[in-house]
Amino acid sequence: MQTLTKLLAATAIGLTAVSGAQAGGFQRGIADTDILFESGPYSTRAGVTYIDPRRGFDSINGASGDYGTYTGDYLIPSYALKFGGDQFACAGHFTESFAAEANYDGAPGGALPSFSEPGSTASSRTRSIEFKSNEFGATCRLSYTAEIGRFSLLGGVYFEDFDFDGSSFGERNLSGAFAGTPLAGAGLLLAGTGSQLILPTEVDVNSTGGYETGYRIGVAYERPEIALRVQGLYRSEVKHDSISGGGSVSVDSAFVRLADGTQVSVPTFFSNPAFGLSAGQQALIVGGIGQATPAPGAVIPVESTLSTAISPQSFTLSGQTGIAPGTLLLASLRWTDWSTNGTVVSTISSPITGTSSTIQPYNWRDGWTANVGLGRAFNETVSGAISFGYDRGVSTGSDTTYTDLYTVTGGVSLRRGFAELRIGGVVGYWTDGEQSIDDGAYFDATVGDDWVYGGSASLKLSF
Repeated sequence: MQTLTKLLAATAIGLTAVSGAQAGGFQRGIADTDILFESGPYSTRAGVTYIDPRRGFDSINGASGDYGTYTGDYLIPSYALKFGGDQFACAGHFTESFAAEANYDGAPGGALPSFSEPGSTASSRTRSIEFKSNEFGATCRLSYTAEIGRFSLLGGVYFEDFDFDGSSFGERNLSGAFAGTPLAGAGLLLAGTGSQLILPTEVDVNSTGGYETGYRIGVAYERPEIALRVQGLYRSEVKHDSISGGGSVSVDSAFVRLADGTQVSVPTFFSNPAFGLSAGQQALIVGGIGQATPAPGAVIPVESTLSTAISPQSFTLSGQTGIAPGTLLLASLRWTDWSTNGTVVSTISSPITGTSSTIQPYNWRDGWTANVGLGRAFNETVSGAISFGYDRGVSTGSDTTYTDLYTVTGGVSLRRGFAELRIGGVVGYWTDGEQSIDDGAYFDATVGDDWVYGGSASLKLSF
């Protein structure tokens, strides 16, 4: 059974890679609390997981095309340090718990379709978004050994921050801004032709939230002689409800959008002979508009805020047991409360630009992730594992990124003396999906069957 015990390391190979690639929603890394069950008074483990999710739109608002991949690849760091013995142990751990990034420069016009709040003269088109949360924490294990096995209580706290970056193209319709001014006549000409005076902008923001506190609690049961371990672990919800920062609005040259969607310069529009304006009158209007709007190239500082972001609560049930000499069966099931992720609102404001917002509707459902696999010890040095996973997609039609995902994960463990090297890989198959305005999205889109690839490596030292 000593060989089976060593397989405990190999089983974690698959779980490390799967946790990043198959976690569902914005889940990235999971704190390495498994190190609490390593033998010896001191253990430390450092690892990194690389994930390349290749998701792209097949169609946007009914128009099919090759819009490229909008999801970006990423690295998930993990570090843990454990000290203690059979009856009591504690571990400090770090990982990037939640994150996401998307770049829509492959979409028509280099951004998502336009969104405008009801009654607003401003609209925006999301170019890119990125956020991440780092988690620092400590978890302890208190164990009692009886004739029938070892029982353990797990508990700890963690601290998680939040950082958001967003970029978008903006437009503000100035057609109605000249009422009661010397430029009122220009506004009438615009309205009479169904045209709009547009001020284009580029918006970049960064909003951050400080560290908030959460906790973990769980139980475990072990029978070392058959390499049995069953564990249930709960992670609490964390609310980031004070996310703010700054940003900038970069102004471009104003233009006129005609009723048929054609764009023309301001001088070209007012030189229309049908208006009967003299050259002097045209110059006064064009000059007045120039004075009433920010100069092209101007950069206006703004304040930025983000609506409350919730790192959802979750519960993971995992287990493994020896089923034959040198062979382990392993399985896990995780529930994540992703239904808390409704709509994210990013807002900017300044005395010059006023206040405007962009939204990203999600309206997710709860996530369920399941894995089952086998581990095998080939000799005293080399062991391996393979697992098959399923993650129920959380998308419900307001967003279409996170559909059902099926994964195959494998890896090997090389142990020599006090050191152990683990290397693993994952391939995932994402099912197709769609979002629609009827289901809460602000534009229609579809995604096809896509793929996820990844790899992981870690080094553990025990003393």
